[in-house]
Amino acid sequence: MSSSSHPQVLAEESRDPRVVRSRAAILRAAADLLIESGASAVTIGGISERSGVAKTTIYRQWKSRSQLVFDAFESLLAPATHISESGPIRQQLEALLIPLVRGLTSSEWALAVPALVDASERDPEMRQLLRGFLAGRKENGRSTLRAAMARGELRPDLVVDEAVTMLIGPIYYRRLVSGETLDERFVAEIVDQFLRGAARTS
Repeated sequence: MSSSSHPQVLAEESRDPRVVRSRAAILRAAADLLIESGASAVTIGGISERSGVAKTTIYRQWKSRSQLVFDAFESLLAPATHISESGPIRQQLEALLIPLVRGLTSSEWALAVPALVDASERDPEMRQLLRGFLAGRKENGRSTLRAAMARGELRPDLVVDEAVTMLIGPIYYRRLVSGETLDERFVAEIVDQFLRGAARTS
């Protein structure tokens, strides 16, 4: 699958209501297939049949099937949570993690996560897309921790990237591996444990 359109043409098409409608229908169909049967079931033929959009239109809008599958996955995700720069770090961290827990337990996105992770194990392009997605979603955490370090709430020698992984890693582990309960109480436990080691003591 390749995109032959000039960027300016694509920008103009993106404002066309017909293109907007067809894109939404394609993403909805692809997301449904991803949730129901996994990434391997998200084929151009299947999407075309379910969405009613011609295959040629789908090929024109996406450079690869992997990108289309990933865009369908992202379309299910709520926008990243904005974290207020005021308030104690404990409150900010809980505000960062609770929406993630809710998203992983009570949304269509939660149903699509295992399928995408599984696909990324076999598809190098999907793996790269997923890594980029995770890096971007971690930025809220990075900025929150850096601000708390600047305020003197956290240790100045804290390694920010590792700290973010310590906060979100247990959540993904429970969702994808152990199947243990994911709730706000667990978020509080994660934050408590993190702050025991990361909070500035003097």
